[in-house]
Amino acid sequence: MGLAASQARLLTITARKADCEYQSMRYSHQKIALSRDLTDLSTEYQNSLDQTKLVYDFYGTGDTTTPLSYGLLMTPSQMNGYLPTLITDTSGKTVLSSAYATAARAAGIPQEGLGCLPSSTMRNKFIEGLAKSGIISNEQAATYVGIEYAQSMGMGTTDLVTTKVEEMTLAELIDYYTSGDFETTSYMYDREALKAELAAEDVQIRTGAKSNGDIGNQTLTLDQILSDANGQNPHYQILCKVDDENDGRLNTANAIANSPIWDWMFSEFASLLNVAGDPGVSSAIASAEAQTRKLLQSDNLALQFSGKTWEKSGWKGVISAMNDQNHHRTWFGKIFRGTEDSYNTAEYIGITTYDNDRNGFLGMGNKKKYKKDGVSVDVSNIAYAYLTYFIQAMEGIGKSEYTVSDTTNNRKVEDSNLITLDSDYKFNVVVNTGVNTDQALQSGFFDAIFNQICTNGWVENNNVTDNDYLQEMLKTGKYFLSTCTDDGYYYQGNYATNTYIKEVTDEDAIAKAEAKYNTEKQKLNQKEEILDLKMKNLDTEISSLTTEYDTIKSLISKNIEKSFKRYDA
Repeated sequence: MGLAASQARLLTITARKADCEYQSMRYSHQKIALSRDLTDLSTEYQNSLDQTKLVYDFYGTGDTTTPLSYGLLMTPSQMNGYLPTLITDTSGKTVLSSAYATAARAAGIPQEGLGCLPSSTMRNKFIEGLAKSGIISNEQAATYVGIEYAQSMGMGTTDLVTTKVEEMTLAELIDYYTSGDFETTSYMYDREALKAELAAEDVQIRTGAKSNGDIGNQTLTLDQILSDANGQNPHYQILCKVDDENDGRLNTANAIANSPIWDWMFSEFASLLNVAGDPGVSSAIASAEAQTRKLLQSDNLALQFSGKTWEKSGWKGVISAMNDQNHHRTWFGKIFRGTEDSYNTAEYIGITTYDNDRNGFLGMGNKKKYKKDGVSVDVSNIAYAYLTYFIQAMEGIGKSEYTVSDTTNNRKVEDSNLITLDSDYKFNVVVNTGVNTDQALQSGFFDAIFNQICTNGWVENNNVTDNDYLQEMLKTGKYFLSTCTDDGYYYQGNYATNTYIKEVTDEDAIAKAEAKYNTEKQKLNQKEEILDLKMKNLDTEISSLTTEYDTIKSLISKNIEKSFKRYDA
């Protein structure tokens, strides 16, 4: 290679090497930037692990699946007890969605409020505005306008004018039940009908109170069943003599458990105790009925005349126990002859069974008669158990001092602490209802909103219908919740002070953040691998260029040296 050509090649190599070194430096800076991005991504992911969400748990069951939302708070339902929880700003004004704001404008309510409660005319315009904005239907608006304006709703009371609830002791409740102000439904005892209900072979039936003997057909009302709550009057019983062949006792016990008398009794109690608009009461009524039906089943039989705890349970345990007790032999004979001294069915809660000894001598001429077995239930005790279960559910399972004995104690009354033993306990009883309850509750719900925006003013922000926005505003303290308390007034407070709202870990958000982290991290890793490969290729090229550079430079030096020697010669 000539000297000129070598110098030209050297310059080319020098330029290419400089370019490769520049590219390598640029890739290195990109790797540093990727490292920063990965650090930021990791930081974002770590922060996401602390994400929370606000959930609404009105029934206190620990449910975390219902997110807090504007619609849930501002739409009448059992989920909010038919009382609105208002979103308010720092000045106490109610935050309205665009739909609600439209209704407020239609009623002529200024944003600063009126400072007082207006007439029903303005309230009716507000209701009509709710229909125009699509919050309620036109049919609902027409119904609500026809219901009296609840001007005091949320202004010192939560009671609708159409519903009145009073506190009563059990004695007062019985008096109210018989006063004629309550629309009672009776249950007709009919000997043959009851016998058909029991569906047992060769069954004899007696019904009534222990001191009165058999009363035959009778119209029974709830106050008669509850009349022994003070311990002065006789209990009401269903007593059956049965032939135990073909599972007579079991068939009879199951038939008693499924008798229509219980449906009637539960319906009467529900009518008395179901305070309108309180889902907690409805839940307690359902719980009381379920618990009472459970104790009537054949696997939960009470034992009569038993001083032991039997190893076997349920029906077989009862039969085993009764077969060991010879002194049962004349029990039903005494009952059906009206002898009271051996009659202690009232000591037990639930269905009791009796197995008369078929080997003993039961009296001249009456031997066959007294070989019958027995199944009975104390109807009054079932009613007392129902009321006790109801109060347990109202006060909280495990918190109430009132109890019904379980099967390990043979369901004895003396082992229970029935609510009927507390003569001072006060029940909430609905004593007056007017228009359709659901319609009145919904109308009262919107009246409460109307009263608050008239009194304290309002602001419009349609973003509150977005759950994420609403929850962020509440968590950062820019918005508050105004809740109606027991005194009937609304008070503003932080979301953490609301009984029904819980802040829980947002598992869904964390899962999404983790998925994002893994995806973005994989992308960054792929970019880094590509940069590493490019830098490796550049290093190889730089190394090759360096070798070639040194070779050509050495060649040029030799050519120059050779030229000088030639001229020296």
